[in-house]
This record gives sequence, structure tokens and C-alpha cells, in this order.
Amino acid sequence: MKNMKITVAYDGTNYYGWQKQDGYRTVEGSILRAIDKVMHRDVRLATAGRTDKGVHAYGQVFNFQVADNYTEDNVRRGLNSFLTGDEILITKVEEVDDYFHSRFSAKGKHYRYILNTDRLMHPMYRNYKGNTIHSLDLEKMREGAKLLVGHHDFQSFTNSKPDEPINTMRTIDSLEIVQDGDDFIFDIKAESFLRNMVRIIVGTLHEVGRGKRDLVWLENAIKKADRTSAGPTISAAGLYLIEVYY
Repeated sequence: MKNMKITVAYDGTNYYGWQKQDGYRTVEGSILRAIDKVMHRDVRLATAGRTDKGVHAYGQVFNFQVADNYTEDNVRRGLNSFLTGDEILITKVEEVDDYFHSRFSAKGKHYRYILNTDRLMHPMYRNYKGNTIHSLDLEKMREGAKLLVGHHDFQSFTNSKPDEPINTMRTIDSLEIVQDGDDFIFDIKAESFLRNMVRIIVGTLHEVGRGKRDLVWLENAIKKADRTSAGPTISAAGLYLIEVYY
């Protein structure tokens, strides 16, 4: 058997997230059906991480075992032939050693969020950009971003359930914000992320950028480690998993 690392891109608009769920259309569910048609067997996918309903990806990664007679090209072409009716594309297939695991071997992830400030945003973008009617102060948001970079308890920035035994300490390696016309683009890199962490960070910086909150409030949100201390969870539409790096 061979261990194959698969990179996949998808438009998450019409999917109930990545993870397979009975009764719902999911990205993983569609891929598993394609694998069954190509290889005529059930497999278990190891995945770099789950994306939520409506979130998109340029570089999601998973891996699974295939028979020795399959080549990288066989796998890519075969799966894509059964994904043509879906908004999913296998972009790269690589044979890797048996120790590779898409989640545990990952060194970090890069997420991007696009927030549009056009009061009348074109409907073409409604599934691909977040939107706000407020003007935003780029420099204030950049100052806020500096406070979030580094190792912190991000309990205030996750919608994880209170009874979930999870370590909320995380390290943000970089958080950059640029403006392109009416779009504010947030690029965040970290070893790992908590549930909804990127969307809450952007929602929090949005509160600072619009002038509703100040940097002292943001500092306190980090220190208090309480979800009610930070900003709202912004729309999933503008979120993209750009890359998982190894």
C-alpha cells in the first residue's frame, strides 16, 4: 500500500463544512464517494483540519492509503473525473512516506479573510467576501493585530463548547492586513487554530477598525479569556484556507 498526500481546493458555499455528516452534503462526503467509485472500497481520510459551513479552500490537505498499482496521476485524474459535478478539485497528489499524517505532520496553516466595505456590495461576491457597512481604520486594525501575534490564551476567540476539554493556548506567527480598494484582506498564520478563531479575530478587529472599541478593550479581551469579552463571529463567506505547510 502507498500513502498519498492529496491537496484539494473547493468552493464551500453549498457544503455543510468539510466533515462527513449523515444527511448533509459535505466536502469529505463527496470525496469519499469519488474514492469509492475509483477504488471500490471504503477508506478513512486523515485530514489537516475541518472547515466550517460556507468556508472555502485553496489548499486543504488529506492523506489515505491506496493500492500499489495506483500512481499519483491515476489518483488525481480518477478522483477529479467523479468530482466534476461538485465544486471540488484535486490539485495535487504526492506519494509520501508511511509516517506522514496530514494533521500531525503539519507545521502550520495560512488562512485569509476578505472583508468588503462597499455599502452595496455586488451580489456576485456575497458567498466569497464578508461585508460591512462601516468604514474601517486600517492602521488601528494593524495595531490591534500586533497585540494578537504571539503566544496567548485564545479562549475569548473560540466558539468551542465549554465542556470540551481543549487547550486554548495558541501561537499566531503573523497577522497581516492590507487594503485593496473596498476590500480589507486579513492573512493569519499559526501552527493551529481553535474553532471559529479566525472569524472571531476578524470580527474583533472589525470592532476596533470601525471605532466602536479601542485597543485597551482588545488587550482586556485577550487577558480575560472569556468569549463574551471579544467581538462577534463574522460571516464564513470571506474565509479561505490558503495553505497547510509542512
